[in-house]
Amino acid sequence: MTTRHGSQAGSGSRRADLREHALRIWQAGVDAVRSDRLVSDHVSVEGNLLHVADELIELDKVRRIVVVGAGKAGAGMAAGLEAALGPAILREKQVQGWVNVPQGCEDAAELAAIQLHPARPAGVNEPTEAGVEGSERILRLVSEAGAEDLVICLLSGGGSALLPSPAACITLADKQQVTRHLSGAGANIAELNTVRKHLSRVKGGGLLRACRAGQLATLVISDVIGDPLDVIASGPTVPDSSTAEQALAVLEKYDAAAAGISARVFEV
Repeated sequence: MTTRHGSQAGSGSRRADLREHALRIWQAGVDAVRSDRLVSDHVSVEGNLLHVADELIELDKVRRIVVVGAGKAGAGMAAGLEAALGPAILREKQVQGWVNVPQGCEDAAELAAIQLHPARPAGVNEPTEAGVEGSERILRLVSEAGAEDLVICLLSGGGSALLPSPAACITLADKQQVTRHLSGAGANIAELNTVRKHLSRVKGGGLLRACRAGQLATLVISDVIGDPLDVIASGPTVPDSSTAEQALAVLEKYDAAAAGISARVFEV
């Protein structure tokens, strides 16, 4: 009996050790992809040079820095960027910013210069009026930037729903209807974002076109296999590789007209 109890105790101890090891491995994986760490690992200041990934920006040629963006990792990315820039740069370059994040994330980080805007309820992956208001603020910020300014854009998964700006001839309700239909019909992320880009003023390079800053740098955390930059968050700061014909083909593939999608959508 004594031997058996000892064996059971040893087995329990081994299970506890395995559980502890598994938790440590999991935590190490989570820590390695923390959004604040990923940004601070790729942004640094050395004297007069700002390193943004592989780009070198001469700070004495920058009047001010404007930060914009959208995504589920937006709060962490904003915190990582502010930490990397440091208080002196935040002050000297008059850093200001606006990042659309899911509701509940706006208080996730104590930020000095960047405003976190709750653009949709957590877990609801579709555009909202709050998201439109935040996107309009972002478009205004980049359009008011000057030739001596630097815009840094922070993008991550969920950015498409968090950065809505309907094209002139359609409504937010139209975009919500399209999103719900295509998602429910089984469209993949590339198909969904192909349509989104052609119904938006900001997606598909729209933010890039609106930007009047002398320099624009984008930091992206990908949630799409293969990391296609014009698909992640629907590519607001890169040229669009899709066409209107391809967007129409997606709508036709999933019988959008038969589902009652507004004719306005097909005319964009």
